[in-house]
Amino acid sequence: MNPPFRIGLMVEPLSGYGSKILDGISRYVQQKHNWRVAFFDRERRELAELVETWEGDAIICTVVDQRFHDAAASRKIPVVNVAGLLDESDVMSVLSDDDAIGKMAAEHLLDRGFANFAFVRRRDGTRYSQDRGEGFRKRIEEAGWKVNMINITSAHGDDELIGKLANLPRPLAIFTSLDRVGAMVLEACWKADIKVPEEIALVGAGNHKQLCELCSPTLSSVEVDFERRGYEAAALLDRILEGGKRPKEPLRIPPAHVIERRSTDVFAFDDADVVAALRFIREHADTTIKVRDVVASTTISRRSLEGRFNTLIGRTLHDEIWRAHFDLAMRLLSSSDLSLQEVAERSGFRTASALVNLFRQRLGITPKEFRVANRR
Repeated sequence: MNPPFRIGLMVEPLSGYGSKILDGISRYVQQKHNWRVAFFDRERRELAELVETWEGDAIICTVVDQRFHDAAASRKIPVVNVAGLLDESDVMSVLSDDDAIGKMAAEHLLDRGFANFAFVRRRDGTRYSQDRGEGFRKRIEEAGWKVNMINITSAHGDDELIGKLANLPRPLAIFTSLDRVGAMVLEACWKADIKVPEEIALVGAGNHKQLCELCSPTLSSVEVDFERRGYEAAALLDRILEGGKRPKEPLRIPPAHVIERRSTDVFAFDDADVVAALRFIREHADTTIKVRDVVASTTISRRSLEGRFNTLIGRTLHDEIWRAHFDLAMRLLSSSDLSLQEVAERSGFRTASALVNLFRQRLGITPKEFRVANRR
């Protein structure tokens, strides 16, 4: 019997996201009986030294600075990086699809009827924040609107942010490069007596659950899916250890979905009945509803509502109902162990077969295949 592969984990906390990456690695490792894992909980300097000197068969690490990078690049054993903090790297990497993260945030805010947009980031030079901003800007411009790009340059940034936000038209929709930047924007809004989400709606990135739920109001955020990043990093390392080829480009993990909280619980459409219809559909995504149920939640006729809805939203009421059911089903599949029938029942589908048919129609895959690819 061959000896087990010795895998070293040198993973920094990464502002609270490192634990999610480790969760994904752990989930993959449970399947590998021929792996022996050594996890090192040390300071950055010590971790970099371990990456350079540790005697084992492979390493998963967070390349967070040049010293880390040089240590990882010098090794003859396979090393997989799970941090997107350096622009260029010779190390195999599994990273977030930051362009897609920006686009997902844009879709979330466009769906709420906004016409004024801004992107806020710290001027830290990181490639991932630039790419998130570019993805956001491109999608908003495709929809016919413009984005104000805001860089925070000072250490705290409250006064700087207040000054920049005061000059922008409202209602305003903001996407921030990270949840902690979103928390800074919320603090600036509170100091300036700007109402969130009534005047400014806000979505961050990363879904740092504790941070998002401690914010006031609670912060909506793009689930970047760090757990899947860890899982795919371990899977990539496994393929390399079994003789697979090293990829030429980083493996990019798409975002899962937006976790909606109070900071985007608003619609900016200037039509109370369309807003009432949208809110009814979202609040009843877990039950089987029909167009007549949506119409009953408003004060106008079906013909009037359908006409206004199609003009403002660009979709029919029927399409919006199934879109809400489908989005909820995807969230349940990726974040729970519910059976297919249970997912169908909890997302407004009567049967599992109806759910399967819609997945094949929209994505070309089955719900099971979707779950395997997106399981967190």
